Amino acid sequence: MSSKFWAASSDDEDEEKTASGSEDESSSSSSGSSSSGSDSDSDSSSSGSDSSSEGGDGPARFLAGSSDSDSDDERRVVKSAKDKSLSDLAACCDEMRNKMKINDWSSIQTLFDELNKRLDKCQKYQGVGVPRSYVRMLVELEDFLTETLANKDVKKKMSKTNAQALNTMRQRVKKHTPTYAELMAKHRENPESTEEEPEDESSEEESEEEEGEEGSDDEFRKQPQAAKKKDKLMTMDPKEITYEMVNKKLREIVMSRGRRGTDKQEQVEMLQYLTTVARGQAQRFEVLAQLVSSLFDLNPSMASHLKVSLWRKCVINLLEMLRVLQENPHIKVDEAADMMEERNEEPAEGAEVRVWGNMVAFVERLDDEMFKSLQVIDPHTHEYMARLKDEPVFLALAQKVADYLTRVEDMKNLPKVTLRLVEHFYYKTEAVYDAMRKLTLAQQQEAAAAAEEEETTDEPDEQVTVKVPADYVMGDNCHAVMQSLVITIFRHGDERTKARAMLCQIYHKAIHGDFYGARDLLLMSHLQDSIQHMDISTQILYNRAMAQLGLAAFRNGLVPEAHACLNELYGSGHIKELLAQGLSMGKYQEKTPEQELMEKRRQMPFHMHISLELLEAVCLICAMLLEVPSMAASPLNPKKRIISKSFHRILDSYARQMFTGPPENVRDHVMAATRALMRGQWRKAHTTLAGLPVWNLVPQKEAVLEMVRGKLQAEALRTYLFIFASQYSSLSLDQLCTMFDLPEKKVYSIVSKMMIAEELHGSWDQPTRTIVMHNMDVSRMQQLALQFADKAAVLVDLNERALAYRTGGLRDNDEEGAGGRGRRGGGGDRNWEGEEGQGGRGSRGGVKLVDLNE
Repeated sequence: MSSKFWAASSDDEDEEKTASGSEDESSSSSSGSSSSGSDSDSDSSSSGSDSSSEGGDGPARFLAGSSDSDSDDERRVVKSAKDKSLSDLAACCDEMRNKMKINDWSSIQTLFDELNKRLDKCQKYQGVGVPRSYVRMLVELEDFLTETLANKDVKKKMSKTNAQALNTMRQRVKKHTPTYAELMAKHRENPESTEEEPEDESSEEESEEEEGEEGSDDEFRKQPQAAKKKDKLMTMDPKEITYEMVNKKLREIVMSRGRRGTDKQEQVEMLQYLTTVARGQAQRFEVLAQLVSSLFDLNPSMASHLKVSLWRKCVINLLEMLRVLQENPHIKVDEAADMMEERNEEPAEGAEVRVWGNMVAFVERLDDEMFKSLQVIDPHTHEYMARLKDEPVFLALAQKVADYLTRVEDMKNLPKVTLRLVEHFYYKTEAVYDAMRKLTLAQQQEAAAAAEEEETTDEPDEQVTVKVPADYVMGDNCHAVMQSLVITIFRHGDERTKARAMLCQIYHKAIHGDFYGARDLLLMSHLQDSIQHMDISTQILYNRAMAQLGLAAFRNGLVPEAHACLNELYGSGHIKELLAQGLSMGKYQEKTPEQELMEKRRQMPFHMHISLELLEAVCLICAMLLEVPSMAASPLNPKKRIISKSFHRILDSYARQMFTGPPENVRDHVMAATRALMRGQWRKAHTTLAGLPVWNLVPQKEAVLEMVRGKLQAEALRTYLFIFASQYSSLSLDQLCTMFDLPEKKVYSIVSKMMIAEELHGSWDQPTRTIVMHNMDVSRMQQLALQFADKAAVLVDLNERALAYRTGGLRDNDEEGAGGRGRRGGGGDRNWEGEEGQGGRGSRGGVKLVDLNE
């Protein structure tokens, strides 16, 4: 016998339609729709959904209407997407009622979220407001929540999870219901009118189609979403819009900011429109301030950066706000001004007006967003270079804000903006500063040319451009600009601002080669004593300043000072983290996701990095120049002071290697040069070090390499004298000059300093131009023999003393005969020859020692 079930499988498309129809019917049947329960097989039934919902479980469900005539004449209802969304919302309401009956608040919480999602889906279609079933559900939920909270016995019996869900729902309902308070009040006044769900106000047409017709579902799927209704204010004639209307709309936008479900893009569009219809410059400034805040709200997450197009729009609006403030001195910006104040009339022209705004906070947020974008963008792409070209615009904006704060005498906020300027200038060399100055002039010329053409075209978001204002002048001398900014901060800033400005000044002086000036600033400020108590970003800036101070000392040929600055940074093994130039997870180091996120936020952009390879090379070369002569001077002294532990560790690891290949990285080059220097082969050491590619990053490369060559010659001479001086009775000055390719004055100076420091035992013989050795140094064998003799003498002395305590031999050395007085367990005040015999009997736990005299 053929059945409806098998007949439906003949056509795949019909099967899909039947399946979708059955889903709609099941959802409508679960929403409490009445079913007749009859098993009638007549062809005159109004819809196919009755036959599918009437049958219960069992075979009758499949046997009903099994005749071929029923299968051919069967009709079904094709629901539109709007009808389906309404039925889904009603089904969700019914399911919530079922969960309310069993007091399952965890499920109610989940269903409440789902209900709101379905409401949003319903409201996408034109003509659908807030469905009455949704309002009735809110009323029932609020009443049931109040009843549950009042019943203490029920709350006590709840599980922990259910109680938490109850508290969560109480907060959500409290925040959610005010939006629909008016509709809920109407329902409470006349609940009978919504007993049965009426059809929507807009006419709903049911299209009954034959199963053979195709494309009906596609029509509903392809229907475009209806455009949202425009605000009434945007449809009005701009001439009819009054000051009060703009102020009222602005207050509405301020109140809705931050609320759930608020369309932020729609707010931005409305504020952009309000800037064109604002009445008066004061009101226009207020609208622009709210527009900038709304643009910032488009990126609420602090982990990601603001889009470049939005960033540029914010800059354009802020420049316009500064222009308004400059042309209207009577407008006073006050962060404490009340934005919710009702103003019905436009202020008189020229009267003082207090408006809300915080220019300093806007500038700081823009700087932070630019910093974050540079952290994320790949530095090896053109996008990174294009982003860096926005820096002159920001500098112009910050300078204009600083000028405004100076004009209004706001000395509390002036150092904050000035510090932002300092942090953009301090790491720039002369070449970089000149390049930025040329870029600024080029952008100003482009802006002037564009203004002459007067092309006013709407640019898409991705192509928003902003040029440097024509009235911005960048200083000719970078040093003078930095000095003036830092002086302003020192006069009016707080402790943290002054500390950061001082570190930026130290960095700036060091990067320009003024080591002594930077060192004096660091010592006078005593920042090295208090830096541990400051915030992490300031500590990172301190580490960067110390690194540049070490590089400046090295470029000036001050090897000990350079090593002192860099040794602690390099020796820590975490130089990446200390300089905020990368993350390295240790083997036994565990970090929480929050800690990793904070570290990522502190990372420096690529153009502010200090070359880690250069730091490593400078630190190891300085350690080599200091350690090699020290090791040659006292090779067998175990108590000698180690200058660089990291250098010794690397040297020991290389010494244990069975085979050493050609140098590849920085460490290999420095270790190869160290071995050559220890053998006196300074030319080979210089050739090895000169092959490092990091010297290309050093300004005045040739001068630095020449300085390294001179240091290698001097230290090679000292190492040679330490090792081989004992083998000579005299050394010729001319021979030393030839061996180490040094001038006579330089050799004479080095040798004389060694004689004064008693590192070299000898004297000058001026007539013969030789060094006469005094042969006071012992050979290695003699040194080992002397050390062995000293240790043996100490051992013999200890054994003799122990034996004397045991046999009473100390009696002859004790004039009073009371050598054992007070000895623990030795008989109190009795002498060694007392009644208890020898004093050693009273001692406990004595160690048996060997008499070496026997």
